[in-house]
Amino acid sequence: MRVDTMKRQIDLHAWVGIVSGLALFVAFFAGAINMFHHELHHWQEPWQTAEPNDANMQALLDTVIARNPEAGNWLFLIPGDEPAAIWQEMVDGEAVWHTEHASDFNEAGEAVERPHSELAGFINELHFRLGIPVVGLYLMGVISVLYGAALIGGLVIHWPKMKKEFFALKHQGNLRRYWKNLHNLVGVISFPFHLIFAVTGAAMGCFALITLTMGALVFGPQFQGAATEAMEAWPTPQASGNAAAMAPVDQYLATAREQLPDMEVGWIELQQYGDENGVVDVGGSVPGNVAHHAHVVMRADNAELLTVSAPGARPFNHFLLSPVYSLHFGDYGGLFVRLLYFVLGLLGCLLFVSGNIMWSERRTDRQGPSRAAAIMLRLTLGVTFGVMAGIAASFMANKLAMYSPWPGTTVVAEKAACVATLLVAVLSAFRFPPLTTARVWLPLCAVLYVLVPVLQGAIEGFASWLDPDRLLVNGSLLAIAASLFLVDRLRVRRLRQAGPHPLWVGGVRRDAAGPAEAGVA
Repeated sequence: MRVDTMKRQIDLHAWVGIVSGLALFVAFFAGAINMFHHELHHWQEPWQTAEPNDANMQALLDTVIARNPEAGNWLFLIPGDEPAAIWQEMVDGEAVWHTEHASDFNEAGEAVERPHSELAGFINELHFRLGIPVVGLYLMGVISVLYGAALIGGLVIHWPKMKKEFFALKHQGNLRRYWKNLHNLVGVISFPFHLIFAVTGAAMGCFALITLTMGALVFGPQFQGAATEAMEAWPTPQASGNAAAMAPVDQYLATAREQLPDMEVGWIELQQYGDENGVVDVGGSVPGNVAHHAHVVMRADNAELLTVSAPGARPFNHFLLSPVYSLHFGDYGGLFVRLLYFVLGLLGCLLFVSGNIMWSERRTDRQGPSRAAAIMLRLTLGVTFGVMAGIAASFMANKLAMYSPWPGTTVVAEKAACVATLLVAVLSAFRFPPLTTARVWLPLCAVLYVLVPVLQGAIEGFASWLDPDRLLVNGSLLAIAASLFLVDRLRVRRLRQAGPHPLWVGGVRRDAAGPAEAGVA
């Protein structure tokens, strides 16, 4: 490969990585925890159990419809562990989603006041849109495209020396060389995983942006409606205005199981429930397939079959969409694949952080003390430690607020704890030298992830650790803590052998001397 071509690839890899690195760290760290999204719902609300309880879904549906007639326009029933109804309400032209559980009502259909948590939903939002409303999803779509470009550049750079990368991690030498080799090794090993995430993330994040742009610039406003309809399992029904008696939920499930005996039911989607044009979709998963999503669509009034979308019998659009979702969320291979995604997600976090650190150090070595490099290093440390500590703080806020005299503040406390911790971490990263920041915050983050399971056990009883879902969540948090302790140990060992880079002990300051704007304080 020509030298100038290689140089362009190196520059592309570096700059694209810098631009998208911090956002990808947030997405990957939250995504690693989000691999246990289902179990986290049980962890966050202690009255939820993992015991199947589908029998009261009909009672839940009837209660929700009676209390909120508009819920029948678009409603999801989630069977299994703790039956839930998720429904949409239009408020001032904006769609607002509500969630109600079977445990929210007594046998008489009267509401039972319970504190609720949105911890699982908050972590999911951090993953797919960085916690930024509306534009966050589009932003992550663009970042995923940049992410893919950086991956291709990295592959071009390292392909000629791929064999060496597997044996480059030495236990001697300077700190920078060690982290460079570790960065390269992790990148090479996990390349297929990262490529999957880049492609699927771009597909999901950019689709809405593409349809919006194409509609505005080329085809007109009707394009988005046509694109959305093409991606649906069935056309959205229009209410006739004529009320009709609905078939029972058990009949919907019976029809679905008759068509797809192997399907594991995940949800029941109802549109225009109570209207003669009402439609029901029993959706779920057919094990043993990457594109495992399945739909059995029927009339709501008599459960008459309308269409089936499943492996081996699906429209072309779902043939493409189902693998995208499955590969991205890792829900096609059971617990083993989810655990693998969890580990690779944490390694991805290390990849992004080490990339930013190496760029900052390399820029300083080449151009002398650099204000840009100093700011990037401090911002990287602040965001990295802030997000990790902030999510741990959200977990702790969940338990403390849930059992406080003000349980209604749980949702606010979860988000406020994360945001406040993030701000403190970023501010401290710019107030103190990077070496001090790493020395304090890295072990602190590890300790916080140990304290979360301890706090949960102390409040709800340590016997609750035996619950499979809580055991999995607590185990993942302890695994994060162990990983952070390991990284901190490696940091200390490297420092003893090689000493810190000057950038780590310097301050950020303006200097009239031109390029040397950021120097050692």
